[in-house]
Order: sequence, then C-alpha cells, then structure tokens
Amino acid sequence: MRLLWEVLEEIEFSRSKQEKTTWSTQEQFAIWILGMMNGIYSSRKLEEACRNDIRFMWLLGGKRAPDHSSLSRFRQKVMPELLEEVFPQLQAYLSEQGETDYETMYIDGTKLEANANRYRFVWRKSIEKYLERVKEKTDSICGREVSLEELKESISQIRAEMTFREIPFVSGPGRRKHDLQRRVEELETLYTRWNDYEKQLSIMGEDRNSYAKTDTDATFMRMKEDHMRNGQLKPGYNIQFAVNSEYITGYHVSSDRTDSATLIPLLRKMEKQHNRKYKTVTADAGYESLENYSWLQENGQMSFIKPSNYEQRHRKSSWVGRMQDMDYDPETDSFTCQNGKQLSFTHKGKQKSSTGFESEYSMYKCTDCSGCALRQRCSKAEQQGFKQLKVSWDFVRLREKSFHNITTPKGIQYRMNRSIQSEGTFGVLKQDWGFRRFLTRGNTNVLAQIGMIAFAFNIKKLHAKRHNGRAGDHLFALNSA
Repeated sequence: MRLLWEVLEEIEFSRSKQEKTTWSTQEQFAIWILGMMNGIYSSRKLEEACRNDIRFMWLLGGKRAPDHSSLSRFRQKVMPELLEEVFPQLQAYLSEQGETDYETMYIDGTKLEANANRYRFVWRKSIEKYLERVKEKTDSICGREVSLEELKESISQIRAEMTFREIPFVSGPGRRKHDLQRRVEELETLYTRWNDYEKQLSIMGEDRNSYAKTDTDATFMRMKEDHMRNGQLKPGYNIQFAVNSEYITGYHVSSDRTDSATLIPLLRKMEKQHNRKYKTVTADAGYESLENYSWLQENGQMSFIKPSNYEQRHRKSSWVGRMQDMDYDPETDSFTCQNGKQLSFTHKGKQKSSTGFESEYSMYKCTDCSGCALRQRCSKAEQQGFKQLKVSWDFVRLREKSFHNITTPKGIQYRMNRSIQSEGTFGVLKQDWGFRRFLTRGNTNVLAQIGMIAFAFNIKKLHAKRHNGRAGDHLFALNSA
C-alpha cells in the first residue's frame, strides 16, 4: 500500500482529467489499483472495502468512502484514457530504478471469458446463408435482381400507389387484404431481415466469424476452462501481455482468436508508449507468420519466435510429402521426393492474409504420381492425380533465421525465461488472483480493466522483488548439468 502511494507520487496526473468530486484522480486511481492488488474487481465490493478496510481508509486520508456509482463512473469515463497516460510513466519509473531493460520482451496470450451470455450468439455462416435466402426470395418477388436501396424504393412506390388508388391498410379477422398490401408487407419483412443481417455482418467485420449479442466486441472462442468438458465455445477476448524482467510492460486486447494477428498491434502500441524499441522479441509458435517475421526484420528487431515445426524437426513423421522431407536442387529449381520423382517449378503466385498482408509463393508440381507406393503418406488429396507443393521462400528463409536464433545459448535462455515469466504472469492472474472472467463489457472497458490489473501486478512484483532481495534481476539463469 505504501509502495503504491510512493510510486503514484512519482507519476503526474493530468489536470484535464480531474473531476469535480470529493476525491482526487490520484486517490480514486489508487483505490482501484489497491483493489486489484487484493482481488477486488467489483465497484460494490470496493465501496465496502473503503468503509471497513484500514488500508483503503489510509489512502483516503480521513475522507468519506466513495459510493459504488462514483467508483464505477470513474472506471468507465476516466480510467481508459488515464491508463494511456500513467502506465507508460510506470514503465519509465521501473526503467529508472533498474528494474526493467530493453533487451527482450516475452510475449504470450490467453483467452478470458467476456461478461456476456454464452447462449446468445451470431454466427457468420448462418447469417450469410439466411441473407442469401432473403435475396433470392426478394428477386423472385420483384422479378429481377435488386439491391437493398432498390427494395426500399419499391416499397415506397407500392405504398404511394395504394395511397393514390385509395386502397386502405386493413388488419384483423374478417378483413380481406388487397394484393398490394400483401405484397408490401412481404417486401417490408424481407427488407427488415435483409437490413438486420447486413448490420450483423457489419458488427462482425471481416476478421471475425461470430460475436455475442450481449457484448458485440466479444468473439466466441475455445477456452481452456471448459466447465462442461465438451469443447463448448464461449464469448471472450484474446489478452496479450509483453513481459520484461517479470514486469508487464505492455498489454493488448483483441477480438481475434489467433495470436499471430495480435503481435504487430501490440508492438506498435508499446513503441508509441515507450518511445523506444526492444532489441529482441521472444514468443512461442502461435505468433509465427511471414507478416510478423517481415515486420520484425524491417523494424530492426531480432526474432526469437519458435517455429511451428520445431517439434517435428526432432522426431520422425509418417508423412513424406512435406518440403523438409524432400531434396531441393537450386540449379534446376526442383524438389525430389523420397520415391525419386521430381517436382518441377510451375509458376509464382500471390496470396493475401486475413490482415491484408500480401506475399509471394512458388508452386511445384509432380508430373505423375500414379503407381507411387508412398502416395497415401505423401498427400491427403485422394482425387489429386499429382503432388503439388506451395513454398514461400521468404517465409522459409526467415523461419530458419529465427530457428537459428532460438538454438543459440542466448536463445535457449530467452525461451526458458519466456515460459517462466510470461506464462507465469497468466498463472498468477488466473490461479492466485482468481481472475477468469471480465466484469465489464466492450473493448474499451475490458482494455481498462486489463490495464489496471497490469499496473497492480507490477506494484506487487516490485514489492516482492525488493522483499526477496531480487531487485534489478532481469533473467533466470540456466541450470548447468
């Protein structure tokens, strides 16, 4: 508690964020951080702690305890913008104290459940199927292919015709509807459904396949915490932490289910906050992609990303159709499979990832695979008459470079520290602090809650390292045989 106030005294709180309340911005921020440090995430429980806990009373300095609505309003309206200001100052303070350095960052992520109904969801495939049916039915009624705007105009024209012909709208039993009324009602129903489906696809965006109705920023993901043990998808957020010297130096919240698409946004955010770059980036195989490799190289940062085929390099596989299972001849630009047949270069092509990154690949093809004894172990495509191999040479080159980096003595130490420091951070968050589900909704509020947790975690870590005589330690040493 005293260490928290000592650190906050070194942080400048902008006057523009001061609210006209009994408590200053610094005091309200300190209350929330102290609550996070003690596993209090609810504004109502925090109000109770301010009334009964001597530590919170000391922070208030004799002032009356704030009510839960004031605390909640501060968290929603002030905290998101305030954290963007104070969290970088905390990192600067830790760096000045010699607690962190800019040698490497350990990146890892986890999925946490959102504060949303698990059984109210929207799936992209279903919406696209229903939308296609609506369009087909609309075209059949109108006799031609129409757009949403044209459908709206058709409805207006039919209504205008009914008004001109003085045809009334009727309802109820015993009242016969005119054919034009039946048609306009059917078209209006189709227009409403069409418009709703378009809105749902717009909320989902291009990079998501689902969202929760009660929290549209949350995506349905597969969680490690499977209480029903049936692989149930639950609404959640993908949380990313960058750790250095056991401290959280950066955080990011994403609705993307994969980790590879979150690396670059996290690094850009940290570079902006810190005004400098880390020399190296250490991450597991989930962050491997050509886009990430290329971005790190262009940004002047060394990659210590574990290749996804790292384990396959150390054990034999029953498959023989992979690139690493064949011999490559650079003079003829061709591969030779284990059955002695040649895969020759055919053409080059370009492909675009879900994030819009464009890359180039080379295609190699075998002229004839008939009668090959290794056919079943070489390719899964039963109807394919020849073996095709798609190779991105830029990806191969950068992957080999990263593989070389992680197998050096420094790389081995970084990999060990990544598993201890970054994965250990999530272990503390979930097991020790019991934080497994968000209490707020929306990407902005979730990001603020994660920022408060990261701030509180760093204060507790600073206290623990000073208490244990480990202040200034950056790496755990490798155990020697």
